[in-house]
Amino acid sequence: MKKPEALVKKGLLVGLSGRLENNHNKFDLIEVYIMVRYYRNTVVNVIRIFRFLKQAHEEDRGHLTVSEIARELGMHKWTVSRTLDIWMGPIVDMVIPEELEDVGLKIKLVSLKNPDIKEEQVVRMLSVRN
Repeated sequence: MKKPEALVKKGLLVGLSGRLENNHNKFDLIEVYIMVRYYRNTVVNVIRIFRFLKQAHEEDRGHLTVSEIARELGMHKWTVSRTLDIWMGPIVDMVIPEELEDVGLKIKLVSLKNPDIKEEQVVRMLSVRN
């Protein structure tokens, strides 16, 4: 395993230091490290999905399902759905039709909220969220 100092220099860990106190005893808290990292390929997946949704908007394809996005990009549906839910909520519009949900189908229809947003703004949003 790499030493924590090397990971701190790379910006993957943030170190905190201080004292930890119990009711009767005082313990020294040497350092606590918080991982500041995404899942593997999260940023790449967000950009791929964003580019695809932007292209779909230019082609007037309307709302797309998670399955369509996954099939076109060659990604797993779970990865696309999780990326949309966790990381892309502020920039996408997701609709789940209640009529289909009553029957037992849960389909997400996705499109960009603002198609004029730039890729740099998406990357900046990710860095601020992390």
